[in-house]
Amino acid sequence: MVNKSFKINQYRVIPTEFSIQADGDDKQSLQPKFIEVLCYLAENHGRVVPRDELIDHIWGQDSYVGEKSLTNAIWHLRKKLTCPDSDEEIIKTIRKAGYQLMPKPLWQEELLTTGSSKQTAQPELVESSINYSIGSDIGNSSDTSLENSTYPESLPANQEANGSASLLANNTVVNRNTTYLLMALIVTLIALLISQQSFEDEATKISAITKHPGSELFPAPSPDGRYVVYSQISANQPTNLYMQDTHQPQLAPKQLTFDNATEGHSVWSNDGQYLYFSRKNKADRRCHYIQLNISSQQETQLATCPMQGGYYYLDISPDDKTLAVYNDDSKAARTGIYFIDLTSDNFEMTRFSCDSECNYKDRDMAFSPDGKYLAVTRRLNRLSENIYLVNIKTKATEQITFDEGDIVGMSWFENSQKLVFAVQRADTRFGFIIDIDNKMSTPLDLTGFSYPSIAKQSQQLYYQERQDNSSLVSLQLNDAIANSPFPVLQSNFTYESPDYSAVNDLVIFSSNESGFDELWSAKPDGSERKQLTTLRLNIRYPKWSHDGQKVAFLAPLPNNEGDSIYIYSLTEDRISLLKSPFRQHNRPSWSFDDKKIISAIYGDHHTDIYSINIADASTKRLTNDGGRYGLMTSENTLLYTKLKKGLWQKDINSDEEVKQVIPGREFNTIYAWTFNNEHVYFQKVFDDHYQLVFYNLTKNLVMPLVRLPLDTISKTDSLTYLEKNDRLFYTSSSFPQANIKMVESNKLF
Repeated sequence: MVNKSFKINQYRVIPTEFSIQADGDDKQSLQPKFIEVLCYLAENHGRVVPRDELIDHIWGQDSYVGEKSLTNAIWHLRKKLTCPDSDEEIIKTIRKAGYQLMPKPLWQEELLTTGSSKQTAQPELVESSINYSIGSDIGNSSDTSLENSTYPESLPANQEANGSASLLANNTVVNRNTTYLLMALIVTLIALLISQQSFEDEATKISAITKHPGSELFPAPSPDGRYVVYSQISANQPTNLYMQDTHQPQLAPKQLTFDNATEGHSVWSNDGQYLYFSRKNKADRRCHYIQLNISSQQETQLATCPMQGGYYYLDISPDDKTLAVYNDDSKAARTGIYFIDLTSDNFEMTRFSCDSECNYKDRDMAFSPDGKYLAVTRRLNRLSENIYLVNIKTKATEQITFDEGDIVGMSWFENSQKLVFAVQRADTRFGFIIDIDNKMSTPLDLTGFSYPSIAKQSQQLYYQERQDNSSLVSLQLNDAIANSPFPVLQSNFTYESPDYSAVNDLVIFSSNESGFDELWSAKPDGSERKQLTTLRLNIRYPKWSHDGQKVAFLAPLPNNEGDSIYIYSLTEDRISLLKSPFRQHNRPSWSFDDKKIISAIYGDHHTDIYSINIADASTKRLTNDGGRYGLMTSENTLLYTKLKKGLWQKDINSDEEVKQVIPGREFNTIYAWTFNNEHVYFQKVFDDHYQLVFYNLTKNLVMPLVRLPLDTISKTDSLTYLEKNDRLFYTSSSFPQANIKMVESNKLF
């Protein structure tokens, strides 16, 4: 895609930022695919671009793209590039031919040449105004001085004194005006520097609220913005709540909770009297939503919360009467949003979200300032999540973001129709402000922006700054000298989900090096690294076929239609979409003959592992007990995990009872494991550390391989074994550093 900026009529298109900017207005973000379509039409200005050509270029020749994907992109572009003073079509549909961009694009070089770029022209205008003002003051004195500087070597006697006096007078004028010129230049430069520095301080002043080692998460400012509460995570320490006085930053934060449980998201009441938060105690198998009186430190249990999961979103209505929480109950098919009546004696709780026959899950929520609407993050699957605006009374719903994969926090500006939100794209976090009326979003230039929260009265914006990097790590086994993990691929990019093929002696993995999580391959030592796909989608969990000819991976479908499994052919260098009747899949693996894909399928009534025939899309349910991830160890034997701890085995062609091959006290992971030649390698989670463990299935022998600090190996990512080198490959990351920051100036918005 072209990276040069260009103009179409009054609109500047900035491909590197996926944004457009009308003259005199702020930048507006568009979906990357929309910008790519517009850039391709601009590059090919003067001709009609066929629909098939656009689809092949933007979405890839072998990727699955519905006809409505391109139609949707054109519709959005026409809506954004409107010209109220002209009837000219920006993008014209040529029937049975394709699309044509009608106005001639003015490219970046042309903008500079014609002076259309305000940024480039500004220094010239400043310099010109300085010269003009000084030149008008000195008038003809400069000219006179220049003429007299070439006077004859000798003068008549009667003119010598007058000439000398005249020359001295002229030189005095020149020196005086030169001094004025220098002084004016210095004063002007100082003024410019001061004003520029003042503008930068005004526009981008960011205060660091926390700097502790570890992670400070989920900021919750008091209504006046003076205090901010956050959840502090430190290695091998309980997760408690702390409160920082931002007016006295020299003071240590005050600890609010003292227990061995995990306190998560929190929110203040609008009158500043109470703090509401979740508390999950794994040891006691209990989870509750808590009301804490800030003055007296008295706690009240409001309702239970689900033990499963790690995020407990909540928000409070502007009148302090309703607490919205993320919860579940026995009647609902899945978790969702519930309302707790804070005015009732027993804190009555009712479900707000759809409770059955839903193809989505409501997660986070934020009450609008007037209390009439609830902004909701709605997840269709793990690769698709967007924000919806729901009328609380009528339940009328409007989607306000599109084509996002993971929303990581949102908050309303008081007395406005603007919402600030954060997204995670290819393991990088971005912030945006969206205008609810026109659905236009403006990007925020804030690094690692996530979980924003706005103080209701002072309108200060607090947020969590977090950046995650992951690397591929190798652990050598059975050496005479004990080994520690060694990084194979490590940089500012992420490297995840490794899987090894002995046939090719290649490791495949996903990486965000291109800006999207694409499929890559490399030799086991990290050499010969190669990008295999250019789907511009965030792919997950690649898995080699047994014969080493294909790779299956999970990726989203266009237009939020769900996710699916794609198959990359190494020999043909082509990508195909698995024909599947399902719309929510889990990470794939292969049947023993490589003719079927094995994947868990998510549904409203059950989640279990299925096989899907690649040739005819026929399916077969393989488990009936909530299977989540499985590997075929023989033609008929499935080794798999489920939410219940332990590793399980069954004959897929028999009605025999399922067998537990590793008990739950030894095996407590779901995804971080692999199988090779009757050996299972897996991650074991302890309260204060992790272990990589070897298990011999025939001898029932357990052997710890290495002890690792918490959070240095992903619990949800994959392990792979390199039999040739007797090594384990896995995804590693350092303990994440996350800090709370505050933006003081409204000019940022």
